[in-house]
Formats: sequence, C-alpha cells, structure tokens
Amino acid sequence: MIRSILALALFTVCAQAYNTTFENCSEKGVIKFVNVEPCNSDPCKFQSGEEVHLNGVLVSPATSTNPELKVKVKFGGVWISYPGFDTDACKYTNCPIKADEDMPFALSLKVLSFPVPIETQIQFQVVDSDGSLLNCG
Repeated sequence: MIRSILALALFTVCAQAYNTTFENCSEKGVIKFVNVEPCNSDPCKFQSGEEVHLNGVLVSPATSTNPELKVKVKFGGVWISYPGFDTDACKYTNCPIKADEDMPFALSLKVLSFPVPIETQIQFQVVDSDGSLLNCG
C-alpha cells in the first residue's frame, strides 16, 4: 500500500513539471532545457497570481563573476521588464558562471495579473557586467 502511494505521489510530481519548448536567442550561449512547474501543455497555461517554478541548464560562452538577469514579458507586441526580479543572476545559479560548463539554474515567479486572459511570452537574458549577452531564451 505504501509503495502504491509513493508511486502515485512521484507520478503526480513528474506529471506537473514540463520540459517546455523555447528558442535560444543568443548567438553563442545555449540554454539546454527548461522545466516549468506546474505545466502540462505547450505552451504552458497559468492563472493570474500563480507561483511558477523554472529550472534548467545553461552553457555560457564566457566566464562571468557578476552576471545580471534581465526578465522581460511580451504582450501586445511590446517587451517590458517583468516586475519583482532581483537582477543578481548569482541568486539563481552558482557563481561564477564558468565558460563552456553546464550551469544549473532555478527561479520562481508569480504570474502577472491581467483583467482578461492574455497570451504572453517571457524572455530571460543573462548579461555579463560589461553588457555582453551570455544567454537568452
């Protein structure tokens, strides 16, 4: 009986996380994958105010000791900064970010509230202290 409960709990956890599709938007850096939880479709569908957790692996083209995270959301064809994020990328991955090494990352966000359901896109950029783009997706 306990084995059945544990198997069901493990299945429930796995079923709520989704390895989502995305586009790498930097020329050299690569984001290998992104898991989104809770998500069971592509694209993911969320409710306003819902807590969303993301984790994955990135590979940077350069070492960075002081990387910055920029988070943007697109709606109505316009990209704006996503409110409430600390721009210190070291809070979401191990620093220094090392060139050409798998670097795990994890972060959480609250879904913005809109008066009506709306389709949006979100973009994460990791930028070096000199302003060069390391990763984007």
